[in-house]
Amino acid sequence: MYGNGSGDSLEKSKQNAINDLASSIKLKVSSNTNILNSQDNQKQDSKILQDIKVSIETIELQNIILTHTEYKNKVYYSQIKISKDLLVRGLKNQYQNLYEQLKDFNPKFCKSISIKDKNILENLLEQANSTAQSIQALDFSSKVASLKAYENMLTQNSPLPKAKLVFSPQSDPDAVKMLSSEYAKFIQNTDEKDVQTIYNKIAINTDQKEQKIKASLEVNINDCNNQTIFYIQVHSIENNKEDALRRLKIQLYKKLKEYKENNQEGIPNIS
Repeated sequence: MYGNGSGDSLEKSKQNAINDLASSIKLKVSSNTNILNSQDNQKQDSKILQDIKVSIETIELQNIILTHTEYKNKVYYSQIKISKDLLVRGLKNQYQNLYEQLKDFNPKFCKSISIKDKNILENLLEQANSTAQSIQALDFSSKVASLKAYENMLTQNSPLPKAKLVFSPQSDPDAVKMLSSEYAKFIQNTDEKDVQTIYNKIAINTDQKEQKIKASLEVNINDCNNQTIFYIQVHSIENNKEDALRRLKIQLYKKLKEYKENNQEGIPNIS
């Protein structure tokens, strides 16, 4: 695969040749992928081609060979080339790295994914799929490891991830109803086995001295090994139970939203 460039210096002509090569690669991938997906609708094709271009742009063009240079009429000209096999090899390495990250999810052991990990799984699959499309477009005979198990896992946890909601015995019915409606914005509540569990401990008391209602909530989000992966503790003090529970609900929403958008490693302890 070749690229040609010109410029007022040798370095500029080389860089323009590299840019031309990159454009040629993108054009080839787009063209081949268009053929591979000719039966898909126009909207799907557009998304696939866009993903493939992004995938190609993330590959550093290495092992480029300068095949020709020329200086004519005060203009430098350069021609470069790169082995398609080397380019495909780089894409395969990128795909393998993504696939290794996907192994952190274990569909055979756990049917659900956490609120936070759903976004991670979606992003990994998007990158892996676009890279696989790039590989196959450049080399029809290339095979890559199947993403089917992980795609099925994501499908089963869409539009929201599955989890089992558990409330402590004798929890206030109004609190359970109100908090369950808040959880419904983040999870699909299920009684299936091999899913993550969200344990809730609710306490509602009256402060006799101040004549206030105190409400508190402790949440343990446990993985399929029943190990806590996230902990939340919130509380409220209001004039009546309804306001106290409403305040508790708002705080729970904020904490779950923080957890969903948090990409830090480890087990956060939010209170």
